[in-house]
Amino acid sequence: MDETILKILTAGIMGIFIGSLFTMAFMQDHNMEDMNTDAKRTEFIELKESIQGDLMPNTKYRCCLEKACTYCIEKTPGHGEDAVCDCLADILNGVHPCGECIGEILEGHGNPLLAEYFARAIAEKVGEAHKETLKQIIFEKYEFPLKDQL
Repeated sequence: MDETILKILTAGIMGIFIGSLFTMAFMQDHNMEDMNTDAKRTEFIELKESIQGDLMPNTKYRCCLEKACTYCIEKTPGHGEDAVCDCLADILNGVHPCGECIGEILEGHGNPLLAEYFARAIAEKVGEAHKETLKQIIFEKYEFPLKDQL
């Protein structure tokens, strides 16, 4: 019986020791100063996706892009509060989305199901005088008919 207890204690101590080595190695790998650019980029993307993943189920991150923006995380509280993104609602309500979303939409990376609303919402920011040009860009990027755009 004593031998069994000794084995369990030894295994426990070994587990704690090995666990601390892994923890120390993990902490060293996550020292940003020691990371190269690729590792920092990977870490950044993982953190961004984690923040968005935490907020999306609570409808606190509703982006209008195919791949959600990061602007709303970074520009809080200027654009939203607590890293909230509601560019989707902005687009639907004819209000300009964040700057990253405007650029991505014009490059063709917006959610194509929202193409009808893009020109109107972006024109709210850049000016109504540009609405016809914006509609043409939306047509070229999303093949959404000019006559059907708002």
